[in-house]
Amino acid sequence: MDVRLRRVAVAALACSAAFAAHAAHAAALSVECGPPPSGAMCLDGPWFEFATLTVDVTQGEARSRYGLTVASGRDLLATIEEANPNYRGRAEVLLIDGSLVAEKSDRSLPSAGADLLNDPLLAAQEVASLLQLALPRGPRKVTKATPVRAAGTRILAMNTPGMSSYFGPPWTLEGSIAPRAKGAFAFELKLTYRIARPDGTLTDREHAHRYTGRVGYPARRPRLPDSTPLAGWRIEAPGGALLEFPTLGAARRTLGVAPPR
Repeated sequence: MDVRLRRVAVAALACSAAFAAHAAHAAALSVECGPPPSGAMCLDGPWFEFATLTVDVTQGEARSRYGLTVASGRDLLATIEEANPNYRGRAEVLLIDGSLVAEKSDRSLPSAGADLLNDPLLAAQEVASLLQLALPRGPRKVTKATPVRAAGTRILAMNTPGMSSYFGPPWTLEGSIAPRAKGAFAFELKLTYRIARPDGTLTDREHAHRYTGRVGYPARRPRLPDSTPLAGWRIEAPGGALLEFPTLGAARRTLGVAPPR
């Protein structure tokens, strides 16, 4: 305890009791999804139904730019640009019919293959979660420039099959979102938080994430064209076999994917 507080016994006892209560509350928090007051908040809802997303993410010295197209069928295209004090690199990764993983990369990123999807998918989860948190009625109810504000005392948990983010309280969300043409929305978000460890305890230092970009909810999901070139891409099948296709259409024909009606 601070030496200055020891001069007054009553003040010391009060401070100790308050600290103990705070520590007990912090220790009771969980990163597992669950009800208040201790369960983590795990969001879901209409903001997660996006078809396209581009986002610039800033945290300290780290800068990332991600693009996602959740296309018709079971295709998913991600673009990745990351720069931080440890590395700088870029890549594209394409999940074809939910089974083949095609990669085009400068080999500077620490991940490869399907693992390249982890960062962009987690960033998308974060953006959708924050919008869902502040504007739970979804994109259809946002018809003009709208403030995005929220605050809380529970852990915010965002999960993908490969990665998780745990934002600890007290956290504060500020920003704005505005509609654009063809079901798109431009957003700017800032989340201030403390890092939550897997055991539910929190770090003392405050951090901030900033997200700037666009998210799209078109009437129909886009279809990636058959003419999309795949020459020079590393294409891996389940089990690790490497394949070659000149175009996305050739890969679809091999997989027996039906053409659009």
